[in-house]
Amino acid sequence: MPSPFPATTSSIPGKGHVHLTLLPPFTPTFSSLTYTYPLKLLPSVPHTISPPSTVAQPNETLFPSPPQTVPLVFLLTYGGGLVAGDHIDLSIRLDLRTRLTITTQGSTKIFKPSTFPPTTTRQDLSVHVSNHAALWIAPDPVQPFAGSLYAQKQIFNVESGGSVGFVDWVNEGRKARGERWAFEGWRGRNEIWEIYDNGLHKKRMLVRDAVALDGKDIQGRMDGMGVFGTTLLRGPLFRLMADFFVEEFKALPRIGGRNWASASDAVPKLTLKEEWRKKRLQREREDGVLWTACHVRGCTVIKFAAKEVEGAREWLGSMLREEGSVGREFGDGGLMFVR
Repeated sequence: MPSPFPATTSSIPGKGHVHLTLLPPFTPTFSSLTYTYPLKLLPSVPHTISPPSTVAQPNETLFPSPPQTVPLVFLLTYGGGLVAGDHIDLSIRLDLRTRLTITTQGSTKIFKPSTFPPTTTRQDLSVHVSNHAALWIAPDPVQPFAGSLYAQKQIFNVESGGSVGFVDWVNEGRKARGERWAFEGWRGRNEIWEIYDNGLHKKRMLVRDAVALDGKDIQGRMDGMGVFGTTLLRGPLFRLMADFFVEEFKALPRIGGRNWASASDAVPKLTLKEEWRKKRLQREREDGVLWTACHVRGCTVIKFAAKEVEGAREWLGSMLREEGSVGREFGDGGLMFVR
């Protein structure tokens, strides 16, 4: 019987490679898109984006005219998840002035192992973003089943004018089956490196973000939260979005803060943004959303947690839609994961 899986030049299970280039005048094209079981890469119809951006580069020049469409690739696994011992190894390269969105069609499940101690399931990502190129990675959260052991490493090498933004989040497992942070371990490491001399391939680390959820009583240490995530932003295309998150964090009510207005004082009319912020804060309280944002060495780190995945999804979607950069610069595909 012939194999149902597509032919590939790689004999290594879980190996994948994406290379996006730009054909004249502004046509993004995959010069290479390969994958091996259990990994599957499914390109979708490119999404149309708005007119050229006016985001300024560090040298105050305008961001070069982007292509009119942005390709969208679904990162999938056969069966909707990974079994113990699976290893996904994906490399992505974006050439000059290209853009790409990576997403999923649902949570990536880390299935319960059949042996104990469990074999580690791994997922590695290596990315090179060229000057004036941009990558947005927005998957659904990873869902580790009880007893599973998972390790993830994502390395981003970004040229000085390149941009990268991604969301990395994990939920508590199958809550409907009584699983709440019942896995053996979940470890994630994200690194952003700046390439500052392409000729000599010199680079320096800007951010290393590492999360380790393992050991005893993971559930107790999560303080009732059902999802935890990180968003990292780097580059001129995400500058407005990065500043928006930091400014909104500064505007959060502080512990011990008081409203000194008296009952007789006239209530000022709120602007549209103030109305949106008021409703968002109310929803954050209802969903138990906690978050923080800060600038670190030219990058922006956003941490968030919520009682339920849908609460975190609603908060993140509200923030991204209000700010607008993702939809404007990557099209509707960039917001698919928060619908």
